[in-house]
Amino acid sequence: MIERELIDNLIREVAKLKKRNELSNTVRPDYFEPGEMEFLDQSYGDYDESTGSIVIRFESKGTRYNGRTEQIEKVKLDDFIEVTRDKENKFNSNNFLLLTKRGRDVGCMPVDLCNAIAPLYDKGNLSFIEAKVSFVEPISKRSRHAKQAMLFVELKCILSK
Repeated sequence: MIERELIDNLIREVAKLKKRNELSNTVRPDYFEPGEMEFLDQSYGDYDESTGSIVIRFESKGTRYNGRTEQIEKVKLDDFIEVTRDKENKFNSNNFLLLTKRGRDVGCMPVDLCNAIAPLYDKGNLSFIEAKVSFVEPISKRSRHAKQAMLFVELKCILSK
């Protein structure tokens, strides 16, 4: 893919997150569809073309695996998150891990975002400025029917062309 296509792909992913947030204003509070319509208001995306700044809020994926549920019990709102490239991931070589300040694994960036961000990040066209917990609901605080903890991360980036 040429560079412009890579940038356009990332902008589309940012727009999807923004759309999820906007959709939250149209869904009744009693509406519930696990995995799809849950916590829509926690997602967010914004791209400022004039500065190249990107702000995205996304759900951490894979929170049921590798002891992540237990680690999320210790996470608090606004905690620092390190977004680390994980090229050796056997499922997706574009993967990014989400780690606490103490290096504890609390999940992965969603696959579509990984696939949009990794090529730009690897070429040095995208840098991460800051990442923090924007929403957390440990499994101990959720319904007894819940299967996983909920963790959203806000990531601020700069896109350079």
